[in-house]
Amino acid sequence: MTSAKNLLRFALATAFSSVGHLAGAQASTHVENVLGWSRAPVSNTALDARLAGAAAQYRSYAPIPRVAFYDIAYPKDSAEAVAMNANAVLVVTAVVQDSSECPLRRVYLTAATGPQELSLVSAVASYTVDTNVRATFGPFRLDAAYLLPLAIRTAAGDLLADFAAHRLAFRLTHFDGQTHEPVRRLGRLAPGSGLPGPAAIWTLVRREYPDLAGRARATLGARTDMEAFRNAGPSLGIP
Repeated sequence: MTSAKNLLRFALATAFSSVGHLAGAQASTHVENVLGWSRAPVSNTALDARLAGAAAQYRSYAPIPRVAFYDIAYPKDSAEAVAMNANAVLVVTAVVQDSSECPLRRVYLTAATGPQELSLVSAVASYTVDTNVRATFGPFRLDAAYLLPLAIRTAAGDLLADFAAHRLAFRLTHFDGQTHEPVRRLGRLAPGSGLPGPAAIWTLVRREYPDLAGRARATLGARTDMEAFRNAGPSLGIP
């Protein structure tokens, strides 16, 4: 059986908007950067390193109101794809200057068939630690996991996020409508009906995002001064 470390995943991409001045007028810039493919689980250390690298690269734009990274983890084989009701898991990491922008209101795909909103699995709020990241992108961080139907991944359209305030239709990336290798190798799958069970979801999340899974369990049910920031709405429980 293919091991999880040999699986292809669409790796983190960055998207951010900044406001600058052009000929005396205010102008908005939206930047997207695809970082390629990865075969390894995503640790918090890897996420921190990518945030730090992006902060160094885009420091001249600071302060940037918001930035978002995304990652997609696919089922390891056709059996897991069936258990997941033909879903992958999408993780969005957002960092903002203004805490009122989080949690994300929704993440969704706009395609020819209309918008399709993704189901939230879990979300964890935290503060950024790296001083360069805080100066460039802000102190407030949200890591949120969603179910991504494989049928959506093979559709052409824009993957968008609505922040809780100030910014709607923030584009994370564009799906080109092609069936890429991580989906193609799973074979022909019937479209999923309903949500997969929590056990199947968290088996995948723990394998591919071990640190996020641990943080989600640690903060589940906790009440702190960040409660309003952390409260991302209904999510699927951890078994």
